[in-house]
Amino acid sequence: MAYLYTLPNNTTNMNQIVVDTVTTLPLLSPVILLVVFFVIALGGMSRQRWKTGRADSILWLTIASISTLIVTLIMSVVEGMINLLTLSIVISMTILFGVWFFLDRKASEI
Repeated sequence: MAYLYTLPNNTTNMNQIVVDTVTTLPLLSPVILLVVFFVIALGGMSRQRWKTGRADSILWLTIASISTLIVTLIMSVVEGMINLLTLSIVISMTILFGVWFFLDRKASEI
């Protein structure tokens, strides 16, 4: 019996399935990174606002960008999972938020 398409068969590793998914849907990696960034940033800000009455948004943006950078570096280990443009945008955002965080603080607050 002839099939219309070949059934996926991957008995060696999961990397090829993920790379094929990202190749088919190129916006998957940036959307995953945006979700990680916004969940950490907005979740941290809302929790701090609920607990103390005010939120340090620059701190949470810096923490979220560092967390997103870690996820991006893990994703960049697999070839084809993330492109160079996305990696460079995440690195530049991390540097930008880090500089903004350290320039916003007084010397006694750091």
